[in-house]
Amino acid sequence: MRNKHLALASLCAAASMIAIAQAQEAVTWENSDLHTVSLIMSEPMMKVDGGYHELIDGLYLKPKLVDKKIVTAPLRDIMDELDGGYSFDGNTVKYELNGNIVSMTLGTKDALVNGEKLEAPLAPELVDDAVYVPFRFVFEALGGKYSWNSKRGMAEITLLRPSGSIYSAPKGEITRKTILKQDADWYGSDAAIKVAKGIMANQNPDGGWFKLGSSDDMAAIVDRDKFPTYRQKSTIDNNATSYQLIALGRILKASGDTSIEPSILKGINYLLDGQYENGGWPQFFPVTVGYHKHVTFNDNAISNVLGVLEDVAAKKGGFAFVSDELAQKADTAVKKGLKLILDQQVVVDGKKTGWCAQYTFDTLKCVKGRSYELASISGGESVNVIKFLMSIDQPDKEVITAVNSAVSFLKSQEIKNKKMVKVNDVSTEFGQKRVVIDKEGSSIWPRFINLETLKPLFSNRQGDKFDRFEDVSYERAIKYSWYVTDPGKIFAKGYPEWQAKYSPDHNPLEQ
Repeated sequence: MRNKHLALASLCAAASMIAIAQAQEAVTWENSDLHTVSLIMSEPMMKVDGGYHELIDGLYLKPKLVDKKIVTAPLRDIMDELDGGYSFDGNTVKYELNGNIVSMTLGTKDALVNGEKLEAPLAPELVDDAVYVPFRFVFEALGGKYSWNSKRGMAEITLLRPSGSIYSAPKGEITRKTILKQDADWYGSDAAIKVAKGIMANQNPDGGWFKLGSSDDMAAIVDRDKFPTYRQKSTIDNNATSYQLIALGRILKASGDTSIEPSILKGINYLLDGQYENGGWPQFFPVTVGYHKHVTFNDNAISNVLGVLEDVAAKKGGFAFVSDELAQKADTAVKKGLKLILDQQVVVDGKKTGWCAQYTFDTLKCVKGRSYELASISGGESVNVIKFLMSIDQPDKEVITAVNSAVSFLKSQEIKNKKMVKVNDVSTEFGQKRVVIDKEGSSIWPRFINLETLKPLFSNRQGDKFDRFEDVSYERAIKYSWYVTDPGKIFAKGYPEWQAKYSPDHNPLEQ
């Protein structure tokens, strides 16, 4: 079967290369970089130059292997990552790369490659509004070289692109990780003003911000012509929008530069406009599809938003300039968010526990986020929900009960005298692996907790459910945090002070 696959592919490749030879002359090793695109049959992902992205952002679509030999997949977001051209008019799909053009029409194998008619091994088809096309045929017609790894079930294309054509974020000293950790004097400096200008330039017209990498330079202005379009969507994921607003507020207060105010106001209104009537926020908005629509506590999304809006409502710090009307709107939004939190605390066997990472936007049922983030109670995100509840001035009995119940639950999930570490292993893809070791005095908590058994829950990119960390695939084990330490931090600092003040007669940490 493999030989038949190779023979068919060779014929297709030969025909394609004749059609594209002239166009390819302009792309040479001297002016280009080599890039790799990989698809694994069981995963709803693409891998471009080693970086993983969903095959179609926000959806769980996977590549397919037809007749055990032809890989077919939607290529829209892949083309976006490669800074290529893509269009679909509801009937004909077109791809453009390195001067080559491939056009295919739904329901027919007839294709046009640079104006020459060729027969594709499969006709394009619509799957959940995504256009699936034969992966090898299209990319060989665009100048790529195909390979198949039968052991991993992985199809791979290598191709040249002109140097600098694919977006690469500039790295810097002031990043998402460091911008809120600067000394107080820094926020009034010329360096801070430069960062503020970069932040404001990257703000979307809707008032929100897109995600940046943890080490990306905050002062840099994104080249939107090269930055993949699907990654430019406004979001509250990965602290986006929240940390920009906090940073701009600090810089405004320290520098007195009022030119920052309009950007802050747009950002605040973006958050207010994005709140669901049920009090939650989706992960991405106003452009939102698939699981991005869910009410999202994952990565502390809603907790971060509520923290910002609390400060806006109180007109604290860099938000002191906002109008009374806007502050009141923020206060209303915070109260709606608080009600959501109190109503959605998961109850198991009559006891309040923690919170799910995601809830459906309409019925508010626990639901999975990314393919490996299964519906579960979150041992990590619940901590920031607790922090928000503890920030409430003069909490009522319902808030106090919610905090104590969540702390009690997290205490029950503590895995004592254990620590997760990375150890060198030259036999592995990344040269390391993660293991749980014995460590006296250390504790870890599961990031996800089974809703039924209240046991740790693990998964992989395929969405399989595991009870043991050891069953997680290597890539997900090394690239994702399945155990967290955040509960221990709040147990040591934060909760004891709050408990002594608001719940002196009840301390679940001592039970």
